[in-house]
Amino acid sequence: MKQTAEVNGLKDFAMEMMDKGVKGKIYVNQANHNFEEPILSDEDTAGRQPLQMLRIVIKTDRETIYYEYLFNEAFDLEEINVQLEDIFVYFEKEIVSVEFMNDLVR
Repeated sequence: MKQTAEVNGLKDFAMEMMDKGVKGKIYVNQANHNFEEPILSDEDTAGRQPLQMLRIVIKTDRETIYYEYLFNEAFDLEEINVQLEDIFVYFEKEIVSVEFMNDLVR
């Protein structure tokens, strides 16, 4: 499995597969980044958004690629979704659980 640190790497991979007529599936998971964070009082977290992680796997018959993105503002997530709109139309998309995603990336 290849991994990319840039959304453009994910898009380039998807576009290459689309150009070759290769079908596949996109698996998406969004969850809190650190499940083991200590619980803070409301005063400590006032006005702060929790750090989230968006994880995406594009799995095809030929190759698989993995991308993860840390964010804490809804705007950031919207921006990524806009950038990936084209590939979400081509590949079937499935929202998966943290456990399922962990199994995919192992």
